[in-house]
Amino acid sequence: MSTDVDYIDSSMLDNLSQFLNAEKLQSLLQRYLEDSTRLLEQLAQSLADGNAEESRRHVHSLKSTSANIGAKPLAKIAAELEECARLEQLDEVKIRQDELQQVFQATAACIDVLEVMQQQTG
Repeated sequence: MSTDVDYIDSSMLDNLSQFLNAEKLQSLLQRYLEDSTRLLEQLAQSLADGNAEESRRHVHSLKSTSANIGAKPLAKIAAELEECARLEQLDEVKIRQDELQQVFQATAACIDVLEVMQQQTG
């Protein structure tokens, strides 16, 4: 699938697969999807509460975990929103929240079709 290259850096996954067997890599990616979903929900709540520091922490975590698995576009947007939250520009974070969600959904779709995610674990 050509979109894999757009949302996930395959060289990062190749690097991870050198250190993790397929089952552990699958578990890592599944945990990433679950944690990222939770972080996006927490971000929405902290934005609704007007809490800049919590918002910054949530997008910081999303940025870091996304970078670790090679989800570069998502990490880039999260980094930009982290800076906005640090500067207490929550309106900008709110404006770009849909963009962040859409890129996460595209990233998740790419992860879901990876060969390692299709393998059955014992």
